[in-house]
Amino acid sequence: MPGRPRALPFVIVGVFTILLVGAIVLSLSTAPPLDEQQLHVAATATLNASGFVLVDTISVTSPGSAAPAPGSQTVVVRALYQAPDAIEESEVGPGTQSAAVIVIGARRFRESGSQWTELPPSPGAGTAVVKTVRLPLQAAAGAVEATRHGDLYHFVPAGIERFLASVLGVRPSQLSSPRLTAEVRGEFLTHERITALVGRQRLTVDHEFSDIGSAPPVVAPPTSSLVPGRSSGATVTP
Repeated sequence: MPGRPRALPFVIVGVFTILLVGAIVLSLSTAPPLDEQQLHVAATATLNASGFVLVDTISVTSPGSAAPAPGSQTVVVRALYQAPDAIEESEVGPGTQSAAVIVIGARRFRESGSQWTELPPSPGAGTAVVKTVRLPLQAAAGAVEATRHGDLYHFVPAGIERFLASVLGVRPSQLSSPRLTAEVRGEFLTHERITALVGRQRLTVDHEFSDIGSAPPVVAPPTSSLVPGRSSGATVTP
């Protein structure tokens, strides 16, 4: 009949439509839930920034109390990060004692009072230090579970036991009741908290990210502050 040959294009279009709808349904069924996707995007945005300031606060308290546990201490570490492999890190411990280091690629500097000492070059040193700083963000970027409450996400990273051991420095068998949260402001992950019980004490690590994408560069100490026999003057550029 005259009308039958013209029906073929419509049949082909129908088949392609079915295939297209099936592909969309498949992609939706295999895509991560929305909360996970949002957390992944925010954590990845912070990871990909040219730099940021990170303040880590590590404290030990008694469960159910915000008061420090007997004999415990709180340590605050401030790190200025610049991609790809530069870090300036300072630590304030008990008695307001402080220590600072700068790592720029293979170059390493250690603060000695008001002066700095340049240590022997160590290939890969900057990459290794930066990897540690970026680890919490990578855990959130690869979270396998996430639940959002406002700007706060409760999440579970892939390989949680390995991650907690790396960040907390405690064997998984010593930890219980781990809890991880992340806060997202705008397009970036800006805060991450890890808590866990270690025996009868609660260990808390807060990661505060600021100046994301607008942090100042990491620079080597000026020559005038280096101990005699050393020289510097290198500046890291993005």
